[in-house]
Amino acid sequence: METPKYRNRLADESSPYLLQHAHNPVEWFPWGVEALEKAREENKPIFLSIGYSACHWCHVMAHESFEDAETAKLMNQWFVNIKVDREERPDVDAVYMKALVELTGHGGWPLSIFLTPDQKPFFGGTYYPPSRKYNRPGFADVLTQVHERFSGQHSEVTARADQVLNKLNSSQSGHTKGNLPDITLTDQAVDMLENRFDVDHGGFGNGMKFPEPMVYTLLLRHWQRTGMQPPLEMLDKTLTRMAEGGINDQLSGGFHRYSTDKEWAVPHFEKMLYDNALLAKLFIETFQATKQEIYKDTACATLDYVRAELTSPAGGFYSSQDADTAGGEGEYYVWELKEVLNLLGPRHAKVFARYYGVTPSGNIGKKNVLRIKESMEKVSEAEGIAIFEVQHILSKGKETLQEARSKREKPATDEKIITAWNGLMITAFSLGASVLGKAEYLTIAQKGATFIWDHQWNDEGLLRIHKDGVSKIPGCLDDYAYFLQGLLSLYEASLEFEWIEKARKVADKMIEEFWDDEGAGFYITGKSQAPLVTRLKNPADEAIPSANAIAVLSLVTLGHITGNDEYREKAEETLKAFQLRLEKSPAAFTGLLSALDSYLSSPTEVIFTGPKDDPAFKEMQAAVQEDYRPNKILLWSENEKVQNELPLTQGKTAVKGEPTVYLCQKQTCHPPVQSGKALTNILERPQEIRLNIFDIDKHAKEVQAKEQDKFLDAMGEIFKHSGLGGKG
Repeated sequence: METPKYRNRLADESSPYLLQHAHNPVEWFPWGVEALEKAREENKPIFLSIGYSACHWCHVMAHESFEDAETAKLMNQWFVNIKVDREERPDVDAVYMKALVELTGHGGWPLSIFLTPDQKPFFGGTYYPPSRKYNRPGFADVLTQVHERFSGQHSEVTARADQVLNKLNSSQSGHTKGNLPDITLTDQAVDMLENRFDVDHGGFGNGMKFPEPMVYTLLLRHWQRTGMQPPLEMLDKTLTRMAEGGINDQLSGGFHRYSTDKEWAVPHFEKMLYDNALLAKLFIETFQATKQEIYKDTACATLDYVRAELTSPAGGFYSSQDADTAGGEGEYYVWELKEVLNLLGPRHAKVFARYYGVTPSGNIGKKNVLRIKESMEKVSEAEGIAIFEVQHILSKGKETLQEARSKREKPATDEKIITAWNGLMITAFSLGASVLGKAEYLTIAQKGATFIWDHQWNDEGLLRIHKDGVSKIPGCLDDYAYFLQGLLSLYEASLEFEWIEKARKVADKMIEEFWDDEGAGFYITGKSQAPLVTRLKNPADEAIPSANAIAVLSLVTLGHITGNDEYREKAEETLKAFQLRLEKSPAAFTGLLSALDSYLSSPTEVIFTGPKDDPAFKEMQAAVQEDYRPNKILLWSENEKVQNELPLTQGKTAVKGEPTVYLCQKQTCHPPVQSGKALTNILERPQEIRLNIFDIDKHAKEVQAKEQDKFLDAMGEIFKHSGLGGKG
């Protein structure tokens, strides 16, 4: 193997993203004491570049600029250059992304920002081309401009940096004197979302579409609380379009990062663990609410994808799969019509292409991202074949294309194991086990939680990153909050008390490390971590939920379970701390509004007693999980130890030694029951669905797209010459 010409300090790191830059001619430093001290000692500005391994434009900028010796010469001469993997250091990313938004009004990755030697931001952007194009300045020109400004206008640069930092600090002020936010803020948020909703395709806006699972979770909670149908209609439209769209890998399952168009047809092809965890959970919950099989099937396909592609042999979950291969972005996933024709033969290809919208001209270049364009019923009618035969053709076609795709170069997997994202995935698999009754999902969740506990937890708290056998970097708030939620979900699925014991330890350490004693709420960085230029709280949801929101949700649940009033008090104070921001822009804080709904709701308390392996016990577990009940507490009065630790279980015993459930809901406790049917009869009924949300006609457009007409004409010619014309 040829020895690389260049080697910088990133070669000693474990992050795949940092290692991608280890042989740049740029003298990169990882974020840390060495780089920051060098900047101060030499009075050099810092060029901070933040990205992640699955980021397409990060790769582009690296190839165009960071691999270029002349550009690197300018960088090395004038700056201390620091490269950060945002997945390793979300705290650093959060601070400087907010700074970039203050500086420019927008953000994104790669984040390219310039700091004073004392880490204060004064200039920045995202992707810069090597020379001016895309209405963006060339990167070499930016370097020269920043160098000249720092050298010749130092006082102005310092003043600008102080101004930005002051805005960041002022944005963190809490509000602890006010009342608890009113639940009517949820009504306002839903109204705002309804005004932005794309009634034709689902989602919000008319451009790129992002999954935004916390938005739809709030809509589902709002429907559950009020019975109002518009939130459910928005949820149904969007989740159906996403499930049928190109953003969902129709062959192997798993959701891509976002859709580049308003129809969910062509995605940005990277697959992130957190998206798939959050969406799997959302689809399972929507299945509980609606009983529609598409949601169950999509959730199972998503979880099965994670099991196959993003689960380490030891049980931890990997971070992502890249969008790029040597063939280009998305090449692993797309198909030309002639490929489908060659693989399936003319007759089956026609059915397959009609169902999945495969056309000669494609929807990305000359190639196609598979997405469901017509229902099986319409394909059956149009082709004159029985629907079971359509199903058979599609099933065999998917198998054939999967086999062909397996021979392509596979996108790289980022094998970092991130505690926070593992917490989200543990929650999803636990819920899958609880609702879908799949024992293998519970095993996966247990193995994942055990991995995190064994490798990422010690007396000092949680660590964030595990890679190549090494655990490192103190955990951020999201590591604690998401893992805490995962432990509580795993207890609900397994009823094994050890997960409650672990959850209390995580919650107590989270409060100790991150709680703001003056303004309430949780900082995203811990007290024992090396300080940044400011400490943020980040109450708004971004690509992942607000860690403050998940902390509140988890503390509300843990407070009910353990009877520890401090947990609920911290949840209440957090909600109060963000009252002003919630009132100003409720739709920006859907996670916190879901947490508020949880805090204000009277939980449904379900206490199990008796032998857990008895069929009647399992039947009653299934009865509780049949419907969507987001505010419920499930406990097992297993033994005297549990009864001493969990007040709600005290005095609850198995009647005649048989499995028994004690149910309390709406401040009313019912006589004990001993069968799933009896439990179902006394459980509060879910909100009525007063519409047929799955009219078959919604699967097809009223007017065929022009390209589909071209496709049918082309296929007709093929069939005429092949002797297979006509139906059948």
